[in-house]
Amino acid sequence: MKQNSKHRDAKGLDEFYRKAGFSLVELLVVVAVIGIVASIATPGVMSMVPRYRLKIAARDLYSNLQKARLLAVKENRDISVRFDSVASPGFYYYDIDNDGVWDANEFNVRFSIYGSGVDYGNGNATLNWSGAAIAQAPVLTFSSRGTANSGSVFLDNGNADISYAVTVQTTGGVKIRMYSGIQPFNTTQWK
Repeated sequence: MKQNSKHRDAKGLDEFYRKAGFSLVELLVVVAVIGIVASIATPGVMSMVPRYRLKIAARDLYSNLQKARLLAVKENRDISVRFDSVASPGFYYYDIDNDGVWDANEFNVRFSIYGSGVDYGNGNATLNWSGAAIAQAPVLTFSSRGTANSGSVFLDNGNADISYAVTVQTTGGVKIRMYSGIQPFNTTQWK
């Protein structure tokens, strides 16, 4: 009798394994649905990539300006951050020896690493947040006390719509703002 029950259990398991899993038709339906969802979502995600890369570049500039300020205080000397827009895409660097020329031992960031056309520019913005003309700062210098000359650096991307302004105040504070790219231009769109 025990042998018979083992035989029935084995038979039941065999039938269970035959019925378990998915049929080929079910699998093909799931793959088709995933493909359709991916084809709908991909263009939306891809259109966000340039904006995301521009945001990363602006945040990197923001943090690198703060690092330059800390370095100036730590080393008790002036540290200049120079913005080179001669080549496209441009770059910026800490001018440690203050000679106005980038040297191999000086920290630098090239906008080409971000892709998507990130470079100096103001997108659709025609004026800054206070209604003044947009002016790119060629150099921002932090003193040993952490203060600085004031100025702004504007970044945009290949879409040339939104832009970011990274501003250094005379107190040495750094602020980041974004222009939404909405047309017609309005100073209230700087956030």
